[in-house]
Amino acid sequence: MVMEAFQSSLRDALGIRDSLENSARMVERLTSVISARSAALDAELAERDDRRDRTVSGLVAAATLIALPPTLLLAFFGVNGTNVDDHRSILDLRAYGPAYALAWLPFVILVLIGYVLLRRISTRSSSLLPAPDDDALPVPPPRSPSGSRRP
Repeated sequence: MVMEAFQSSLRDALGIRDSLENSARMVERLTSVISARSAALDAELAERDDRRDRTVSGLVAAATLIALPPTLLLAFFGVNGTNVDDHRSILDLRAYGPAYALAWLPFVILVLIGYVLLRRISTRSSSLLPAPDDDALPVPPPRSPSGSRRP
């Protein structure tokens, strides 16, 4: 009985119970801050992925719209072409270089536009969370061994 009384008074004198309660509150606060930051980061990542997916889908749609008319025209004239030169290859760039350049120009422009848009999305969301403020969360002063706060 004397030993229990001594241990109880020793715990009270050292403020172990108060320190444990204070530590538990700090852990709860830290957990809530981490959860809030994690939720904000997940939301930013989801928004960035949605923007990137919309950009890629738009680029694919634009490429399809650009490629469809020439494809249909080439198919029509290729099937119905009667004036084919047997001595000249379709891959002869000296003869057909300007036509190839003209045919590839819209696709090159589309790829450049897509690259610029995707770079803008990735640089805009490179820092997903704001820089931490030094004054954001006040840190309480350490407790004295008796359990009361220091002045």
